[in-house]
Amino acid sequence: MGEQEITRETILDKRLPCQVTFVVDERTFKGTSMHFNDRGMLVICKNPAPLNAKGLMTLSFPGFKNPVELTGEVVWTNIHCVGDTLSPKGMGIRFVNIERDLEKLLSELSSQYESLGSMYACYYA
Repeated sequence: MGEQEITRETILDKRLPCQVTFVVDERTFKGTSMHFNDRGMLVICKNPAPLNAKGLMTLSFPGFKNPVELTGEVVWTNIHCVGDTLSPKGMGIRFVNIERDLEKLLSELSSQYESLGSMYACYYA
């Protein structure tokens, strides 16, 4: 690849993940995500929330001044594994009662991470 060639893969390799905070009752779970769409997201974290937990999510995207807040429900969790590419350590969260404008924003943002997110959609869709 020449010095002037910049591909989508090059850009995505340098993309920073979304920082995620998920609050359930009094407990706070933190992680990152590069795998999401307008319906949910896979959050990579050391200590995932339990299955069916509902709470407030705060998503901080690189380059955005204000975080995005929405409600989510854990629909998949992998608390007891080491974590690898086939079964990552984390939790799949489905967005609940998402507003139309926010759904559109997340859809647009997810297209920037598209080549990374599709293989994990089964964990949160």
